[in-house]
Amino acid sequence: MPETQCMNKIETEEKKETKEIKMTNSFVFKPITIEKKALIESYTKPWGAECSDLSFANMFIWGTDRKMEYAEKDNVLYIKLDFKRVPVYFWAPVPKFGVEINYRKAVYDAIDYMKKCGVEPTFRSVSAPFCEMMKKACPELFVQPTDIAWDYVYEREKLETLKGKKLHAKRNHINKFLSLYPDYEYKKLDSSMIQHCMALYDQWQEEKEEESAELKEERKSVLLALNHMKELALDGGSIFIDGKLVAFTVGERLQPHMKLVHIEKAEASYGGIYPMINQQYVKNECMDVELINREEDMGIEGMRKAKRAYYPVKMIEKYMFSLHDLSNTKGIWGREYEN
Repeated sequence: MPETQCMNKIETEEKKETKEIKMTNSFVFKPITIEKKALIESYTKPWGAECSDLSFANMFIWGTDRKMEYAEKDNVLYIKLDFKRVPVYFWAPVPKFGVEINYRKAVYDAIDYMKKCGVEPTFRSVSAPFCEMMKKACPELFVQPTDIAWDYVYEREKLETLKGKKLHAKRNHINKFLSLYPDYEYKKLDSSMIQHCMALYDQWQEEKEEESAELKEERKSVLLALNHMKELALDGGSIFIDGKLVAFTVGERLQPHMKLVHIEKAEASYGGIYPMINQQYVKNECMDVELINREEDMGIEGMRKAKRAYYPVKMIEKYMFSLHDLSNTKGIWGREYEN
């Protein structure tokens, strides 16, 4: 009888240990809500990363409907992304700053999760300092640059003054705007303008002559940002002509030395309006920073051309990590980038 009890005890302990291992390897993903801002930023902010993706506002407004979710495990933050037409993927695991963790295990825990989801495990938009951490912890992983996601970073002073030959065309656009609309008004964005901003957005969308799921999702994200500017610590600027709002932009302080621009919309029929709202926001709301991050071009040729025309001082490089070489794999980026 004592031998049987001993065997039963051993079996019970083994089952308990197996259960604990399974629980250790599991993730509990939760939606990114306003209430989680302090928690998520307790992981991201201390690293001083300049990557736009790690802005909580970015996660909150673009990760609606659980397209982005977070999980905590063993002092590591995980962000999972699940967008239509793109396989589920992760950003780089973000450890608690100053806490010693097994980063290799953190990476492979995420890999195991993605395998269980039935997708090719990938970590995307991996930037400094996490790029170096992943290379050191997992040198066997394949790494490839993903320049469609690289952030464009500019010197604040140059965006305001537009001095030099390279920016001559931008100065001309602004001079044309000033000659056509000398009585324009720049106003700091506030909650009283939300309805006007959304009316402008809807007009901008109509001019696109297309009704896509992406534009509907973007509208939802723009409205989320405008409705939660205070909670998200966002600011913004607008331009009025004859009492009508014709441009607005929304941004935030990403780091003490850097502002990040999330949204910029304008009525293009007003010549020079985009260079004007860009310059005025920088001039009025970004006086005490050195750099402006205007996010990525998403591989869209027109956007890439426009962002390069301002001559960035640097790019925030981002990379994809994977178990296999995926450089020639179609569909890994979704429909837009299959070719």
